[in-house]
Amino acid sequence: MGRFENVTRLAQPASRSVVADLGCGPGRLTRALLATDAALVHAVDVAATLDDDLLLDPRVRAHIADLDRPLPLPEAGLDVAISLNTLEHLADPAAHLDDVQRLLRPGGRFVLAQSDWDTALFSSTDDQLTRTLIDHWVAHAPSAGASVDGFAGRKLLRYADVSGLALESVHSWADPHRRFDVGSVAWKVATGVLAAVSDDRDLSARAAGWVEELRQLARAGRFLFTVTDVAVVLRKA
Repeated sequence: MGRFENVTRLAQPASRSVVADLGCGPGRLTRALLATDAALVHAVDVAATLDDDLLLDPRVRAHIADLDRPLPLPEAGLDVAISLNTLEHLADPAAHLDDVQRLLRPGGRFVLAQSDWDTALFSSTDDQLTRTLIDHWVAHAPSAGASVDGFAGRKLLRYADVSGLALESVHSWADPHRRFDVGSVAWKVATGVLAAVSDDRDLSARAAGWVEELRQLARAGRFLFTVTDVAVVLRKA
Protein backbone atom coordinates (compact mmCIF):
# COMPACT_ATOMS: atom_id res chain seq x y z
CA MET A 1 0.00 0.00 0.00
CA GLY A 2 1.48 3.36 -1.08
CA ARG A 3 1.23 6.80 0.48
CA PHE A 4 -1.91 7.75 -1.49
CA GLU A 5 -3.78 4.69 -0.30
CA ASN A 6 -2.43 5.12 3.24
CA VAL A 7 -3.69 8.67 3.65
CA THR A 8 -7.05 7.77 2.09
CA ARG A 9 -7.41 4.95 4.60
CA LEU A 10 -6.60 7.34 7.44
CA ALA A 11 -9.16 9.86 6.18
CA GLN A 12 -11.96 7.25 6.32
CA PRO A 13 -14.30 9.13 3.98
CA ALA A 14 -17.86 7.85 4.24
CA SER A 15 -19.86 7.00 1.15
CA ARG A 16 -21.12 10.15 -0.60
CA SER A 17 -18.68 12.40 1.28
CA VAL A 18 -17.47 15.76 0.03
CA VAL A 19 -13.68 15.73 0.21
CA ALA A 20 -10.75 17.93 -0.81
CA ASP A 21 -7.32 17.02 -2.17
CA LEU A 22 -5.24 20.08 -1.31
CA GLY A 23 -2.17 20.19 -3.53
CA CYS A 24 -3.52 17.55 -5.91
CA GLY A 25 -0.80 17.50 -8.60
CA PRO A 26 -1.78 15.12 -11.43
CA GLY A 27 -4.37 13.48 -9.19
CA ARG A 28 -3.08 10.20 -7.77
CA LEU A 29 -4.69 10.96 -4.40
CA THR A 30 -7.82 12.22 -6.15
CA ARG A 31 -8.11 8.80 -7.82
CA ALA A 32 -7.76 7.02 -4.48
CA LEU A 33 -10.48 9.23 -3.00
CA LEU A 34 -12.84 8.54 -5.91
CA ALA A 35 -12.41 4.82 -5.26
CA THR A 36 -14.04 5.33 -1.82
CA ASP A 37 -17.34 6.34 -3.47
CA ALA A 38 -16.95 9.99 -2.53
CA ALA A 39 -19.76 12.14 -3.93
CA LEU A 40 -17.45 15.02 -4.80
CA VAL A 41 -13.69 15.62 -4.75
CA HIS A 42 -12.38 19.18 -4.83
CA ALA A 43 -8.91 18.94 -6.44
CA VAL A 44 -6.94 22.07 -5.63
CA ASP A 45 -3.49 23.18 -6.77
CA VAL A 46 -1.59 26.27 -7.87
CA ALA A 47 -1.53 25.22 -11.53
CA ALA A 48 -3.53 23.14 -14.00
CA THR A 49 -1.80 19.82 -13.30
CA LEU A 50 -4.73 17.42 -13.00
CA ASP A 51 -4.89 14.54 -15.49
CA ASP A 52 -7.37 15.08 -18.32
CA ASP A 53 -9.60 12.11 -17.49
CA LEU A 54 -10.06 13.45 -13.96
CA LEU A 55 -11.00 16.88 -15.31
CA LEU A 56 -13.80 15.15 -17.22
CA ASP A 57 -15.04 13.15 -14.22
CA PRO A 58 -18.35 14.65 -12.99
CA ARG A 59 -17.38 13.87 -9.39
CA VAL A 60 -14.28 16.10 -9.58
CA ARG A 61 -14.15 19.87 -9.25
CA ALA A 62 -10.76 21.29 -10.22
CA HIS A 63 -9.62 24.57 -8.66
CA ILE A 64 -6.52 26.63 -9.40
CA ALA A 65 -5.75 28.50 -6.19
CA ASP A 66 -2.91 29.79 -4.04
CA LEU A 67 -2.73 27.41 -1.08
CA ASP A 68 -1.17 30.19 0.99
CA ARG A 69 -4.43 32.16 0.73
CA PRO A 70 -8.03 31.40 1.76
CA LEU A 71 -9.31 28.70 -0.58
CA PRO A 72 -12.33 29.29 -2.85
CA LEU A 73 -14.41 26.47 -1.36
CA PRO A 74 -17.71 26.63 0.56
CA GLU A 75 -17.28 27.32 4.26
CA ALA A 76 -18.08 24.28 6.42
CA GLY A 77 -18.65 22.30 3.23
CA LEU A 78 -16.09 19.48 3.57
CA ASP A 79 -16.41 16.13 5.30
CA VAL A 80 -12.74 15.32 4.71
CA ALA A 81 -9.64 17.26 3.64
CA ILE A 82 -6.21 15.86 2.87
CA SER A 83 -2.98 17.78 2.45
CA LEU A 84 -0.22 15.45 1.21
CA ASN A 85 3.28 16.83 0.65
CA THR A 86 1.88 20.34 0.40
CA LEU A 87 2.99 21.75 3.73
CA GLU A 88 6.67 21.86 2.72
CA HIS A 89 5.90 24.48 0.05
CA LEU A 90 3.79 26.85 2.14
CA ALA A 91 5.02 30.17 3.49
CA ASP A 92 2.62 29.95 6.46
CA PRO A 93 1.57 26.36 7.26
CA ALA A 94 -0.38 27.47 10.36
CA ALA A 95 -2.56 29.75 8.24
CA HIS A 96 -3.26 26.83 5.89
CA LEU A 97 -4.50 24.75 8.82
CA ASP A 98 -6.69 27.64 10.00
CA ASP A 99 -8.27 27.79 6.56
CA VAL A 100 -8.86 24.04 6.48
CA GLN A 101 -10.65 24.33 9.83
CA ARG A 102 -12.92 26.98 8.26
CA LEU A 103 -13.78 24.64 5.39
CA LEU A 104 -14.53 21.54 7.47
CA ARG A 105 -17.98 20.67 8.74
CA PRO A 106 -18.31 19.94 12.48
CA GLY A 107 -16.88 16.46 12.94
CA GLY A 108 -14.93 16.73 9.69
CA ARG A 109 -11.54 15.06 9.45
CA PHE A 110 -8.25 16.51 8.16
CA VAL A 111 -5.30 14.29 7.29
CA LEU A 112 -2.06 16.28 7.20
CA ALA A 113 0.68 14.15 5.68
CA GLN A 114 4.23 14.93 4.69
CA SER A 115 7.35 13.08 3.57
CA ASP A 116 10.31 13.99 5.77
CA TRP A 117 12.87 14.29 2.99
CA ASP A 118 15.87 14.40 5.31
CA THR A 119 15.21 10.71 5.96
CA ALA A 120 15.62 9.78 2.28
CA LEU A 121 17.55 6.51 1.86
CA PHE A 122 19.33 5.48 -1.33
CA SER A 123 21.24 2.28 -1.89
CA SER A 124 24.76 3.40 -2.77
CA THR A 125 28.35 2.35 -2.32
CA ASP A 126 29.26 5.81 -0.95
CA ASP A 127 27.23 6.55 2.17
CA GLN A 128 29.13 9.74 3.01
CA LEU A 129 28.53 11.24 -0.44
CA THR A 130 24.87 10.25 -0.29
CA ARG A 131 24.48 11.99 3.07
CA THR A 132 26.24 15.12 1.75
CA LEU A 133 23.99 15.26 -1.30
CA ILE A 134 20.78 14.77 0.70
CA ASP A 135 21.88 17.50 3.13
CA HIS A 136 22.37 19.90 0.22
CA TRP A 137 19.03 18.96 -1.29
CA VAL A 138 16.88 19.42 1.82
CA ALA A 139 18.45 22.84 2.40
CA HIS A 140 17.97 23.93 -1.21
CA ALA A 141 15.25 26.38 -2.34
CA PRO A 142 14.74 25.81 -6.08
CA SER A 143 13.96 29.44 -6.93
CA ALA A 144 14.19 32.87 -5.36
CA GLY A 145 11.64 33.27 -2.61
CA ALA A 146 10.55 29.62 -2.68
CA SER A 147 9.53 28.03 0.57
CA VAL A 148 10.60 24.39 0.74
CA ASP A 149 11.07 22.60 4.07
CA GLY A 150 12.84 19.26 3.83
CA PHE A 151 12.18 18.66 7.55
CA ALA A 152 8.42 19.28 7.44
CA GLY A 153 7.40 15.73 8.32
CA ARG A 154 8.83 15.90 11.82
CA LYS A 155 7.07 19.22 12.47
CA LEU A 156 3.49 18.06 11.95
CA LEU A 157 2.70 17.75 15.66
CA ARG A 158 3.90 21.31 16.17
CA TYR A 159 1.41 22.54 13.59
CA ALA A 160 -1.32 20.27 14.94
CA ASP A 161 -0.89 21.79 18.41
CA VAL A 162 -1.77 25.28 17.17
CA SER A 163 -4.40 24.28 14.60
CA GLY A 164 -7.46 24.41 16.83
CA LEU A 165 -8.33 20.89 15.63
CA ALA A 166 -8.40 17.84 17.87
CA LEU A 167 -5.56 15.36 17.36
CA GLU A 168 -6.89 11.85 16.79
CA SER A 169 -3.80 9.88 15.81
CA VAL A 170 -0.23 9.99 14.50
CA HIS A 171 1.21 7.63 11.89
CA SER A 172 4.41 7.01 9.97
CA TRP A 173 5.59 4.55 7.34
CA ALA A 174 8.32 4.10 4.76
CA ASP A 175 7.43 2.48 1.45
CA PRO A 176 10.23 0.69 -0.45
CA HIS A 177 10.76 1.89 -4.03
CA ARG A 178 12.80 -0.27 -6.42
CA ARG A 179 12.37 1.83 -9.59
CA PHE A 180 14.82 4.44 -10.82
CA ASP A 181 13.27 5.37 -14.15
CA VAL A 182 12.01 8.75 -15.33
CA GLY A 183 9.01 9.81 -13.25
CA SER A 184 9.70 7.54 -10.27
CA VAL A 185 9.90 9.09 -6.81
CA ALA A 186 13.60 8.22 -6.52
CA TRP A 187 14.33 9.76 -9.93
CA LYS A 188 12.55 12.99 -8.93
CA VAL A 189 14.57 13.21 -5.72
CA ALA A 190 17.83 12.50 -7.58
CA THR A 191 17.12 15.24 -10.13
CA GLY A 192 16.40 17.58 -7.24
CA VAL A 193 19.78 16.66 -5.77
CA LEU A 194 21.49 17.51 -9.09
CA ALA A 195 19.77 20.90 -9.14
CA ALA A 196 20.73 21.58 -5.53
CA VAL A 197 24.47 21.12 -6.17
CA SER A 198 24.61 22.61 -9.67
CA ASP A 199 26.54 25.69 -8.48
CA ASP A 200 29.34 23.54 -6.99
CA ARG A 201 31.42 22.17 -9.89
CA ASP A 202 33.22 19.46 -7.94
CA LEU A 203 30.16 18.25 -6.03
CA SER A 204 28.03 18.44 -9.18
CA ALA A 205 30.44 16.11 -10.98
CA ARG A 206 30.42 13.67 -8.06
CA ALA A 207 26.60 13.84 -7.96
CA ALA A 208 26.42 12.96 -11.67
CA GLY A 209 28.55 9.88 -10.98
CA TRP A 210 26.31 9.02 -8.00
CA VAL A 211 23.21 9.15 -10.21
CA GLU A 212 24.88 6.92 -12.79
CA GLU A 213 25.67 4.40 -10.05
CA LEU A 214 21.99 4.44 -9.01
CA ARG A 215 21.03 3.64 -12.62
CA GLN A 216 23.45 0.73 -12.65
CA LEU A 217 22.13 -0.60 -9.34
CA ALA A 218 18.58 -0.38 -10.68
CA ARG A 219 19.52 -2.28 -13.85
CA ALA A 220 21.09 -4.98 -11.68
CA GLY A 221 18.02 -5.21 -9.45
CA ARG A 222 19.92 -3.93 -6.40
CA PHE A 223 18.39 -0.47 -6.09
CA LEU A 224 16.34 0.72 -3.10
CA PHE A 225 14.89 4.10 -2.21
CA THR A 226 12.69 4.95 0.75
CA VAL A 227 11.66 7.97 2.79
CA THR A 228 9.68 8.30 6.01
CA ASP A 229 6.14 9.62 5.58
CA VAL A 230 4.39 11.13 8.61
CA ALA A 231 0.66 11.80 8.98
CA VAL A 232 -1.53 13.32 11.68
CA VAL A 233 -5.29 12.86 11.71
CA LEU A 234 -7.17 15.88 13.03
CA ARG A 235 -10.87 16.44 13.65
CA LYS A 236 -13.01 19.57 13.90
CA ALA A 237 -15.15 19.66 17.02
